[in-house]
Amino acid sequence: MATAIYKPDSIPGPETTSLAPSPKSLAGLRIAVLDNGKPNAGVVMTRAAETLAARVGAKVTLITKKGPRGESANAAIPCDPEIFDRLVAEADLVLTGAADCGSCTAYSVVDAIALEKAGIPAVVVTTTKFKPIAETLSEQFGLKETRLLVLPHPIGGTDRETLYEWADAGVERVIGVVMGR
Repeated sequence: MATAIYKPDSIPGPETTSLAPSPKSLAGLRIAVLDNGKPNAGVVMTRAAETLAARVGAKVTLITKKGPRGESANAAIPCDPEIFDRLVAEADLVLTGAADCGSCTAYSVVDAIALEKAGIPAVVVTTTKFKPIAETLSEQFGLKETRLLVLPHPIGGTDRETLYEWADAGVERVIGVVMGR
C-alpha cells in the first residue's frame, strides 16, 4: 500500500477582518470623500456625502483625490499614505470609489478595508455592473461584508443631473449599510 505525501505549500488565504463598529448616530459625524479620479466619481460621491450630511446633521470635512497631496492618481493603486492618515484623523465615515472598472474596484475595496481596519466605516461606491466584482474582491481581500453603495451604471459619461438623482436616492442605502440595517 502506497502512502501519499502532500506538500503543504499553498498560499494561505487573506487575513480576515471585521467592519469598524457602526456609529450610534450619524448626527455630528465627519464625512469624507475619497475620489479615485474616475470620471464623475467626485461628482456623485460629493453629492451623496452632502445630501447625507444635510439629512442627518453631519458635516462633510474632507473631499480629496487619493494621490499624493490629494491630487489625482491612478485609480488602480492604494490611497497615498498621507491621504489615508488625513482620512483617519479627519473623518468618521468615508465614501470611496468610483468602483466601476475592474482594477479601480479592486483598489476602492482595498482602501475601504484599510479604513475599516483603522476603525473608520467606509462605503465603496460601485455600480450595478461591478457589484459582483466588488463582492468577490471583498471576500478575497478578507472582508466579505464590505459596505457597498450600488448605483446604476455607468457613472462616467452620465450627466450631472442624473448623477445627483442617483446620489440623493442612494443616501438611504448609505444610512442602512453604515448603521447595519
